[in-house]
Amino acid sequence: SAFRMAEPDPSHTLEERVVHWYFSQLDKNSSGDIGKKEIKPFKRLLRKKSKPKKCVKKFVEYCDISNDKALSLQELMGCLGVTKEEGES
Repeated sequence: SAFRMAEPDPSHTLEERVVHWYFSQLDKNSSGDIGKKEIKPFKRLLRKKSKPKKCVKKFVEYCDISNDKALSLQELMGCLGVTKEEGES
């Protein structure tokens, strides 16, 4: 198949690997960030998991540090609390 998984980085924690995998699932066009359309399934997942609903919108806005209406891998990781402590790479 054309879809190939990037080799997991051995220095990554399980959480990081999961986010990487999830990110690659959402980033359908492999642009390196999750655009408005691509983020819909993530929002749906959040809606199932979180109450109240208005938190979902806020959560995604809060994640989008660069304010470009798209989520980068760093932003998604930061948002889900799986960033490394050493600071940005």
